[in-house]
Amino acid sequence: MKVREVASRRPAQDDGTTPMQGFAVIVGKAADGGCAFRIEDPARLFRVWALLQGTANELNSAALPPEGIPRLQRQLQVIRGEVERAVSPSVAAELQRIMPSQDAAPSAGALRIECAVLVSWAGSLVMQMLSTLVSRANDRMQAPATPGRQ
Repeated sequence: MKVREVASRRPAQDDGTTPMQGFAVIVGKAADGGCAFRIEDPARLFRVWALLQGTANELNSAALPPEGIPRLQRQLQVIRGEVERAVSPSVAAELQRIMPSQDAAPSAGALRIECAVLVSWAGSLVMQMLSTLVSRANDRMQAPATPGRQ
């Protein structure tokens, strides 16, 4: 099958949007004495954050069976790996510093704590990313129009 044929079978996007490929968001400003963080794959971060929310809901259910704990531990490890792939190496290193890997089988309470920390940490990245994107959009809307550009 030719590449041209594969591309022609994609559904057309009538709304004029294009997928976000190669899109990164810089959060913070290094010039202000703080750190600038790079979110390499914002779409992945959004998807992982949604998965993480579901995992948190499952962990916080009243009846968490002991046989479900290893599955949830593996699920959190996969989600954590996906978060680390969505951000720059320096941000991933911060996550590893905050939440070192655990080799032993954790208790349900320890998994809940790990998940809560991960939800909070990833959520703050998502909020900062959205704030940055909204700020950029506002700046573009307030910028004077340049000739030849609409």
